[in-house]
Amino acid sequence: MPFGVRNLNPLTAIFGLPAWRAIGARTELAVTTEVANHYRFSRRGAETLILDGETWRTNLALSHVVGGRFRIGIEVPYYRQSGGRLDDLIDAWHSAFGLPDGGRNARPEDAIEYRLANAGGPFFTLDRPRGGAGDAQLSLAWRVGERRPYTVQAAVEVPTGDEALLAGSGGTDWSLTVFRANEATARARPGAWYWGVGAVRLEQPELIDFDARTAALVGILGGGWQIGRRFGLKAQLDFHGPLYDSRLEEIGKTAIQATFGGWVGLGRRGALELAVIEDVAVSTAPDVVLHAALRWTW
Repeated sequence: MPFGVRNLNPLTAIFGLPAWRAIGARTELAVTTEVANHYRFSRRGAETLILDGETWRTNLALSHVVGGRFRIGIEVPYYRQSGGRLDDLIDAWHSAFGLPDGGRNARPEDAIEYRLANAGGPFFTLDRPRGGAGDAQLSLAWRVGERRPYTVQAAVEVPTGDEALLAGSGGTDWSLTVFRANEATARARPGAWYWGVGAVRLEQPELIDFDARTAALVGILGGGWQIGRRFGLKAQLDFHGPLYDSRLEEIGKTAIQATFGGWVGLGRRGALELAVIEDVAVSTAPDVVLHAALRWTW
């Protein structure tokens, strides 16, 4: 089972990037919470981007398998944009390992400032904490093949979120993906590796005047290994193509994230997973994201 992560760059998270998973044999309820710290100042030509703050995303996902071959699902997220509380932790990390801080110490800690501008002047500002519902995503998946099946999924993100706090785009995005998981063993322990590819069709956001692309490729590659009776480790790479026609590297380049973590079983039907997410393609995703999820099946 892949980590259910998204790119929480505030200008990327508004779009309907898909979730990845195979079709199981049960109903599943998952509650995921992630916190992402942002610190980016960028200017290319007439385009300017300031992202100084923190995104807290809590997602409720429910899915149900019908007839063993089809799965219907819904995801409803909640976003909180604020100054956050991770600035001190990140400063300490940079100091302990002698890493550059990118000028973080020149800014007030735990403050929020999102500002965007183009040739027409400033067009978006968020400088106080806000929270609200995000865009909901509906999905339909079906299993293709018997012995080594693929999961084909179509999903649509509908504009239920508050665009003013970057919890949605105000448009309707569509995606079509193909996912496959393969069983494996290592040191007599069960494991699996998985991959997926697809595309997402984008609409221009209502409040963001940077030109959005009409479509982008998406993909995933990862694997997991059960090292104990009830716990194991996972790692994966998620990527998507540029979502904007922009010279700003934060939104105009291919984004790649690496997720490292593990899971532990909770009783017969539950599982807890914890992970840390890093930006492999620097600046295209948050510097660091902390991820936690609880899953129940029945």
